[in-house]
Amino acid sequence: MTANAFSRRKLLAGAGGAAVLLGTGGLSACSNGPKAETNTAGANSSVKLPSYVPYTGLKPDLPGTEQGVDPAFRNFPSDNPKSVAEKPGNGGSISGMANIYYAVPPGPDRNTYWAGLNERLGLDLQLQMVSNADYTQKFATTIAGNDLPDMLQFPNGSPSPVANMPQLLDKRFTNLTEFLSGDAIKEYPNLANIPTRTWKSAIFNGGIYGIPIPRGAIGSYHFIRADLFEAAGVSTEPKSYDELIDAGKALTDPKKRRWAYGLVNQPRQLLGRMNGEPNVWAEEGGKLTHVYETDQYKQTITDLIALWKSGVMHPDSFNPAQPFKQLFNAGTVAINAADGYPGWTQYILDNTGNPGFKLGLMPIYTRDSGELAQWNNGSGVYSITALKKQDDPEKLKMILRTLNWLAAPFGTEEYLYRLYGKAGTDHNIDGSGNPVLTKTGTANAVLPIRYLADSPYTIYQPGRPQDADTQHKYQSLEIPTGINNPTTGLFSNTAATKNATADKNFNDGVNDIIQGRKQFSELDSLVSTWRNAAGDGMRKEYEEQLQAANAAK
Repeated sequence: MTANAFSRRKLLAGAGGAAVLLGTGGLSACSNGPKAETNTAGANSSVKLPSYVPYTGLKPDLPGTEQGVDPAFRNFPSDNPKSVAEKPGNGGSISGMANIYYAVPPGPDRNTYWAGLNERLGLDLQLQMVSNADYTQKFATTIAGNDLPDMLQFPNGSPSPVANMPQLLDKRFTNLTEFLSGDAIKEYPNLANIPTRTWKSAIFNGGIYGIPIPRGAIGSYHFIRADLFEAAGVSTEPKSYDELIDAGKALTDPKKRRWAYGLVNQPRQLLGRMNGEPNVWAEEGGKLTHVYETDQYKQTITDLIALWKSGVMHPDSFNPAQPFKQLFNAGTVAINAADGYPGWTQYILDNTGNPGFKLGLMPIYTRDSGELAQWNNGSGVYSITALKKQDDPEKLKMILRTLNWLAAPFGTEEYLYRLYGKAGTDHNIDGSGNPVLTKTGTANAVLPIRYLADSPYTIYQPGRPQDADTQHKYQSLEIPTGINNPTTGLFSNTAATKNATADKNFNDGVNDIIQGRKQFSELDSLVSTWRNAAGDGMRKEYEEQLQAANAAK
């Protein structure tokens, strides 16, 4: 066994987001371990990314843009064309594992949706469904064994929580470059419909090692209770720091159990944008500066100290277990500025019985100029799906055809079944032509296949055509101001193994400063401790890749 091969050791380092430590099973038993130097910036930057061929079979009411504004449909299309001509399977079986956010549905023998999916795929789809809370640990034990599923969702997170990820992919999973690079992906047109920018997350060891699960350019929305803003007589678009502060005060009434903000990270994100913080890292001449090291970050913490003293934040704002969604629904909190954009649908569903509920989205402006603040672009992916190495190349192609089916674009026949199942059983059609899940469909059609492959996000809210216009307008306003994190698509083992703990310790200390339990002067010491624990290590690894990539260009 070489020095680079893995030793058998503890798989999962404690709670709190510590990285998965990989190295048992086939990895530790290898005679020639994968070399870390195969995952070089030069090799990765030379990979020809898959060609992007957007789906044009259906015309949205509001078009998307190359910058990342999502297409929008006011109602579900009445015409649902097929995007896959033939069944992807040949009567065999394939297996997969993914996280699930719902109760695990019954198996195909008691689930007509699953049985119908298998019939449409032409194969027996065998799924391991693991609760999101337990997924990282289950992933580790699965890797430790020698019986990998054919398709495996890697734990989501940015940076990746998987240590030694390049070596793991090289040893146990398939390099898909010959099937997906450049125009080769056109053999799988629904995968070619995934935007180019998302594929960078699947590039390792000079190859394409997975299928990205795409997400929008806007990773989260700044949700607001527009009805509460209107009742307080304040603008839903505060255009300066002073206007934001005044709005928070007007929205807060502790006697009525109402506050502007529910969690500290909500005003933290707003103020960070307002103060012009970088998107995690700032890069200049191949050198990186982390947001924690900037004057803009210090200004944000100064602002948060004043905000906490003013009483506009919920008393339990520093408790990560606080049920912020429920507080937002109840009107206890007026601004939920750090929630994923799919939350729009959930908030609408949660408030169907509240006629006064009005959901809105708040743009953010710079501190004093009245100009739109920069938007921090997300990674554009939820996770990646890696494919186990196969002895039979025909089975590998069948798996890719299956993932192509699962990635069917919005409004297609395959998409309609994937999300809503069979008409009359799993869903009914309302008066506007929108599919509505039945009780049976709600229980059965929740297989986590969307975490194995998915189509790009499309704006659509059943029964509320006006929501398409609201979200599309917001994205069109914000996305052109977007700035990238220069380390997106790069891998740092220090980030995967050390930063979760270091970052938590840093933020615990910052929260003590905000609440007055520590002096502001201690911030520099916290930054120094974080740098020694993880920051400088991450910086070194990222800078080496950035500089090598720039040299290769």
